[in-house]
Amino acid sequence: MTGAAGEPGIDARLRRRRRALGAALAVAAATTVVTGCAHALGGGAAPDALLLATAAIVTLLVLGPVLGERASGARRVVGVAIAQLLQHVLYSLPGTAGSGGHVHDAGAALQAATVGHAHASMPLAHVAAGLITLGLLRAVPRAVDALLEAMSLRRAEAALDAPLPAPRHRASVIAAVRRPSALDVLRSAVQRRGPPLPVV
Repeated sequence: MTGAAGEPGIDARLRRRRRALGAALAVAAATTVVTGCAHALGGGAAPDALLLATAAIVTLLVLGPVLGERASGARRVVGVAIAQLLQHVLYSLPGTAGSGGHVHDAGAALQAATVGHAHASMPLAHVAAGLITLGLLRAVPRAVDALLEAMSLRRAEAALDAPLPAPRHRASVIAAVRRPSALDVLRSAVQRRGPPLPVV
């Protein structure tokens, strides 16, 4: 739908924004789960649900702007690197994952939960999660477009407007119904006279 000046109409812009939001939510959720798993596999503590939700919001804010069609590859790589770094910092904060509120000595907790881990598996895990995220940034918007197109009302209308097969005619038998007379109705109302039977 185009406006008077040849600009895309409100419906087209709304559809694009809806697709972009769906893709951003899907990428943020998947990236958060992948990064949380990678962080745990890399030697860190597994993040809890609240921490994952916080990381998903942060990831959505970071990766949302780099999901557009006009985003360059370098811009996406920088966005993914920032998202991985922020999630790593969130997952490594003392008292967030694995402590459950049982930390008694804050100084020891700060030393134990360093942001830069001593072994090389943590950076490798986050690099792998970043590569998966870059793949998601390419695949998810296309998948969301295909899903929304498949679910569009135009396709549903076309499917509903398709001619239906002609129904087969079946012979029907109509039973003769005898209409009761007024006297029959009065007689059927009272079948038995007398007091009610006692309950035994």
